[in-house]
Amino acid sequence: MVQDSKGKLIKEITKLCGNESKGVVNTLYDEGLLDNNSIRNYLIRKDFDDALKNNNAELIKNIFIDISNNYNISIRQAQRVVYDYIKKKCQ
Repeated sequence: MVQDSKGKLIKEITKLCGNESKGVVNTLYDEGLLDNNSIRNYLIRKDFDDALKNNNAELIKNIFIDISNNYNISIRQAQRVVYDYIKKKCQ
């Protein structure tokens, strides 16, 4: 799970910033500046945003069901990751 999340994060950042970003992510991770929960929460929020953009006809509850299955967490936990971030961002 840890390596999978790290690999997925590297893939997403590489798409945004280019191939050189892999080394930066590995360094940050190795130095302890990126922790597993932060990586997972970022990826959950990104998956949620992508699902909203790509499947705007899909019910939000179905998006959370998919996320909970992908990350092996409860639906409520997936909701908390997304909604707590939105709440902090809007304050």
